Amino acid sequence: MEIPGNDDNDNDREIGLICDFLNQQLGFTYNIHKKYLITTRLNKRLNKLGLHSYQSYLNLIKNDIRELNIFFDLLTTNVTSFFREDSQLQILRQELLPSLINVAAGANRLRCWSAGCSSGEEAYTLAIILKETFGMDWDIKVLASDVSVKKLEEGMAGVYSAEKVQDIPAHLRYKYFSVMNTNKEFFKVKPQLRRAVVFRKININQDFEIPPHIQFDLIACRNVFIYLADEVRRRALAGFYHYLKDDGLLMVGQSEPINLTSSSQWGVLKSCIYQKK
Repeated sequence: MEIPGNDDNDNDREIGLICDFLNQQLGFTYNIHKKYLITTRLNKRLNKLGLHSYQSYLNLIKNDIRELNIFFDLLTTNVTSFFREDSQLQILRQELLPSLINVAAGANRLRCWSAGCSSGEEAYTLAIILKETFGMDWDIKVLASDVSVKKLEEGMAGVYSAEKVQDIPAHLRYKYFSVMNTNKEFFKVKPQLRRAVVFRKININQDFEIPPHIQFDLIACRNVFIYLADEVRRRALAGFYHYLKDDGLLMVGQSEPINLTSSSQWGVLKSCIYQKK
């Protein structure tokens, strides 16, 4: 459904401006070929606000931070699940994490960053894996970041449907989640796991706004690069490199459009996992 009152040429021009603004803010590569997706996701919102053009909505989001966050929620993809791409996680768990035990031994402290965490499933998955690998006496913290305020709030609440948690192995599900008393169809993250994950809004297309002295043992940025422009990917990789400890690990999605095989800064391990040289 087109916004009433505009002809196709006006709509296409204004949708192009919406794409330009989104790309500038988040580093995406949206263009007029995404017209159907954009109109499908935005028209209901414009009608609710009583706006009759995409230009009017663009003017609004440029001056209203709350509406800007809603705009990001509408036009970002938030497909995620617990233990997603588990074959990659198994390699991390069985072959790569043991080396981190030797590096971090003594301090008994690990720091991980889940960049593009959506509603928190990946961040909690990583926290579970780290706790199960290193032990409950280790100081483990996972920074979970995203641009979607709505998804971050969902992650902080830590409440997931029975369907969502079915991919978690049963013994881990009952160790780290409890059935909601008010609705047996939902599970809530237990405090021991919730305390291990810190949620924060971070836009990797802009300054990360993380203190420069903080460094991570592991950064996971999976199924994010596929949406980013080439220059934004390069800038994000440089940022991740800065925030990783020496020999720290970077995980990207198994279908991500990046190639670090000839890089002098990254060692190529297995299954789209890289190591800082």
